[in-house]
Amino acid sequence: MKSLAVKKLYKVHSWVGLITGILLFVIAFTGALSVFGRPEIKIWANPDIRHGIEMDAAQIEAVVREQAAALPEAYHQEILIFLPGTRTYPHLTIVFEDHENQHAVLLTVDNETMSVINQREGTPREVFAARQVDIADFIVDFHADLHLGRPVGLLLTGLLGLTLMASIVTGFIIHRQKLRQLFTFRWKKSTDITLADSHRLFGVWGLLFNGVIAFTGAFLGLATVLLIPAAAFVSFSGDQEKLIDTFNTTPQPVLAQVHQPTQIAPVLTHATTFDEDMRVEVVTIYGFDDQNAKVYASGVGSEAVARQLLSYQGATGDFIEAFGQFGKVGGISAQILDLMFPLHFGNFGGIFVKLLWTLLGVSTALLPLSGMMMWIERGQRSANPQYSHSTYQRFNRLVIGLCGGLVLACAALFPAQLILHELPAISSNSFFIGSVFFGVWLLSSLFMFVIRDVKAAASVLGYITGGLLVLTVPLNIWLTGDNPVSLMLNQQWVSATIDICLLILGTLTLRLIYQLSKSKQRSKHNEASLNIQTNQQEAQ
Repeated sequence: MKSLAVKKLYKVHSWVGLITGILLFVIAFTGALSVFGRPEIKIWANPDIRHGIEMDAAQIEAVVREQAAALPEAYHQEILIFLPGTRTYPHLTIVFEDHENQHAVLLTVDNETMSVINQREGTPREVFAARQVDIADFIVDFHADLHLGRPVGLLLTGLLGLTLMASIVTGFIIHRQKLRQLFTFRWKKSTDITLADSHRLFGVWGLLFNGVIAFTGAFLGLATVLLIPAAAFVSFSGDQEKLIDTFNTTPQPVLAQVHQPTQIAPVLTHATTFDEDMRVEVVTIYGFDDQNAKVYASGVGSEAVARQLLSYQGATGDFIEAFGQFGKVGGISAQILDLMFPLHFGNFGGIFVKLLWTLLGVSTALLPLSGMMMWIERGQRSANPQYSHSTYQRFNRLVIGLCGGLVLACAALFPAQLILHELPAISSNSFFIGSVFFGVWLLSSLFMFVIRDVKAAASVLGYITGGLLVLTVPLNIWLTGDNPVSLMLNQQWVSATIDICLLILGTLTLRLIYQLSKSKQRSKHNEASLNIQTNQQEAQ
């Protein structure tokens, strides 16, 4: 009975992996890149902010006051100040919102001259959606919803989190007898044995991390699509706005209708020095220049793990308290909710946690990939295969084309971003970056079905990927004048480190593909020699 149950679980594990394996690889690999999306890759992608941004709090307040005076008082209800380079905007960005008329004005401010260089108006959704994106925004957004938007994209990524959890549980049960082989990796054996060992090592050693990523990913994907509407339906008669207002930790104040200047500069100064490990991203002002105005500063990266919200009295600039995003809701559930986002993206504990999350994220991506390749290899070697040899071959081409093509498409984004910065005539950054990404991905996938030799085609994709990563550094030097040495001398560690990492990763990729190609050639040579010897012996 136990054996029959294990066989059933093995079938569930196999089919879940085959059906969702490619999408899981896509989500996991882009997730590993997203860990360094903001602010590291964003800083690298925007040469204007590579050399550091020294923002003066008094100057920011002066700009806010000047622009607020030029707008009707209705736009003072809520003001958002996005600090440059920390989240989604390379330049200082200020948004004025009129809640009653659902209208907003977004201003982009030059970081050096503090002059307005761009202005957009429309509904809040429109002004935020129309922003110019770079590769950091593109990768992070693609990981979140595959650029399918809400609710479809979030629903899909949330369901993929659930399927990853199902694969983890069923895989652990069916392979529990082999846990004693945790330190076994037989890379000199046959391909199917090597793949099996790899799959087990990725799954078992990354068990805790994979479980956390699967659970938090499922929650973040499904929360706004299913959980919030369900909670609103059960407890608030379907009123989602009432649900959000009830649990809002940053409520808008009751305005006194008495004029008193809001102290922005003291708030910015205190927020940016509150915790040296915390990166302040956005400052929100409710009731600008009202006696009861409230100011909230939001940041990530502190030892508190969860996103921190700092509360201030607007009229005096006095600090009130610090709390998590859901901390004021209370209870253990609020603490769990606070941990969801930082645990998923690893944006706590500094650079070493991010590096660990990236490495583990890559192992999560290799988990479904090794499983699919193992299924293909075993099917091709089986004496009684379940499907025809051509079916396994086509599926093999599909897996290599889509997964290898994704890696190549991500590598192509780095030189594309450098070229984009030199093409000011392009009106839509998102269209250009999206065209490069999806175009390279599509061509790579089609290429795998054009070339007869699958291994040779896969090697070509690997060589191009490594070549693009290596060539990004000299292209960067040529176009921007920034090189790793000068960046390090100027203490621009982020950009220098990314350049060095791209160079190392590209070199390692080229060497790995070269070694694999040589190994395959030796195998073919040995096999040919063995066949000749066998034929000679038979002739004698």
